[in-house]
Amino acid sequence: MGKNKTKIIKNPETETGVPLSTVGDELKNSNPELAEHFEAIKNIELSVPRLVQVIEDLLPYPWEDSALFEGGIKLTAQGFYNEAIAVFLDVLQISPNAYPAYHLLGHIYMALGNRKQEVENYRKAARLKPNYPQIYIDLGTAYWMQGKEKKSYAAFKKIVPMAPDFAIADYWLTFIFDRLGRNRDVYEMNKKDLEAPKKIFANICALIGQAYLEFGYHTVARQAFKRAVRVWPEFAEGHYLMGYLHIKKLRNPKRAVKFLETAEQLYIRQNDFQRASLVHQLYRPKDEVQEKNKAAEEWLKEGLRLQNLTWYQAAVDAYQMARGFKPDFLDAYYNMGVAYGCMEENGIDALHKAVWVFKKSIDLNPQFIHAYTALGASYIKQNEIEEAITVLNRAEEVCPKDSNVYFYLGIASRIKGNFKEAVEYLKKAVVLKPDSVQVQFYLGLSLADAELYDDACMAFREVIRIKPNFADGHMMLGNLYRENIPEPEKAIYHLKRAEKLFVKMEDFQRVGYIRQLLSRYEIRS
Repeated sequence: MGKNKTKIIKNPETETGVPLSTVGDELKNSNPELAEHFEAIKNIELSVPRLVQVIEDLLPYPWEDSALFEGGIKLTAQGFYNEAIAVFLDVLQISPNAYPAYHLLGHIYMALGNRKQEVENYRKAARLKPNYPQIYIDLGTAYWMQGKEKKSYAAFKKIVPMAPDFAIADYWLTFIFDRLGRNRDVYEMNKKDLEAPKKIFANICALIGQAYLEFGYHTVARQAFKRAVRVWPEFAEGHYLMGYLHIKKLRNPKRAVKFLETAEQLYIRQNDFQRASLVHQLYRPKDEVQEKNKAAEEWLKEGLRLQNLTWYQAAVDAYQMARGFKPDFLDAYYNMGVAYGCMEENGIDALHKAVWVFKKSIDLNPQFIHAYTALGASYIKQNEIEEAITVLNRAEEVCPKDSNVYFYLGIASRIKGNFKEAVEYLKKAVVLKPDSVQVQFYLGLSLADAELYDDACMAFREVIRIKPNFADGHMMLGNLYRENIPEPEKAIYHLKRAEKLFVKMEDFQRVGYIRQLLSRYEIRS
């Protein structure tokens, strides 16, 4: 890497040095090999100005002089990856906050097969400019290629509020595949598999469409799924998603049948008979299914799979199919309620649906303790505290040894301001579940609320014993040693520990808060 590193060219407006536009002369002196590569692409320069312009339009940045950055783009487009890395590193020496350089470095490391550096550079770009969708498209793709499906989907969901139209994602994907050469060395795929780029493109379109579907953007999701099957006509999942969308959301049974029949045949060709069976059941009358209990169990499994991927709306629909075959299917109702509750992560208010489903679960089995605690937790989230306490008191009668009952009673009491009562409930929860970080942490909070600071310290120390890297535990200990039990050395230790952990979590708001607290100690000293 050292051989390819170019000499840093100083910014003419901030330091003494030559303008970036004279990069060619500088390169000849500092790195003849890199200069040769610049010369090599002069003959094709007429074909790349538009490429450069598009990237500068899509990734705008207030450059003092964009010549060096543009040189890096040209090298990237032609596959001179090591040379392009050297140029972009020089760009970042001059402009440390230049997020487009990090973004393109991620793209280059992808082409080189360096997954770790690819993701790290995308994340750096996102930290510098978190509000542009292209970075999450590439980050989500990188995670997906690593098999990290949850992280991939989490990245794709961030696209939705920024770009409520699939056209933006479609354009960017087409651009990076066709013009920036993503499919040149793409992910070390089998060289004989000429369809590999199409398969990747189609899968990413489908995942992005699923993200739009999660937020209720049905028409936009359709555009994404349609693009997926156009790019790769043999894409079984794409046809399934198109058919599912038409039958469930767009209310177009005829078109649904067309896509679902195709999906069924494609799954059969892949010997995925379980998926083929699920697809068949979607578009055929339920009366045709002989083993309805077995079908219900299969849809429950599908719902659990989707819920594990955080595809909550899709999971709900699978549970609905399960209860369609088995109307009093307790597991389907309960897990549907959990999925509704999880939709809160996406900013979707579905708690009222969760409440209804958990009530139905209790009706089906009045001894099912998990439904009581889930219902109590849902009421707490809706700030309906009295209802929560009523349900949880009933739960205590059903199962007096369930730690979650006392945990949620403690939370409800704390919200009401009954701190001593909260402490008593949470102590009961700790006895039943002593190694629970969550229970110990809220016990510490309630003890601090009740001004029992020594006991609160003991609870938070127990928290970090169980989970040494729990940032909130260190922060609370730091605050207690700073404000209530003045021990500056311990306060500084725990606050610094919390700071490092929040940096890893990229929770920069709390990092800033902790640094303010630490700066006060520096002022005093």
